[in-house]
Amino acid sequence: MNKPRILSFAAIAAAALFAAPVFAQGSAATLRVDIGSAMVSNGGEFVSAPSGTQVPAGSRVMLAEGSQATLVYPNGCTQPLSAAGVYGVPATCVAAAGSSAAGATGATGVDVGGLATVAGIAAAGAAALATMDDVEYVEPEPVSR
Repeated sequence: MNKPRILSFAAIAAAALFAAPVFAQGSAATLRVDIGSAMVSNGGEFVSAPSGTQVPAGSRVMLAEGSQATLVYPNGCTQPLSAAGVYGVPATCVAAAGSSAAGATGATGVDVGGLATVAGIAAAGAAALATMDDVEYVEPEPVSR
């Protein structure tokens, strides 16, 4: 009876947990321009950005043809930007998977392993809550006077 409502709630809660890191705006990376030039946008127009510019999460970095740059995070993790294009600046460092194409599509900074853990916990919780309504209703005996 309440299963769809509980499952819907669990799905919405899990989606909110997945989206939370994407909207985190607290951390900043330092842009290191290795070759060529880079530009940064914080939601408006792109402006020239020299090496050492602090780039907040959620910003975008544009590299010109032949340019290379690196995002350096406070914990020392680095994210190379090695092809011309526009890159999203994630809140946390996203390790390169052997290719710079991942950054070109706009990395979100979402920890996939952590999301899988949260999704598993949410699914288990939803399944446990869904089974709570499996008891059949038995109508009570009429009260005699």
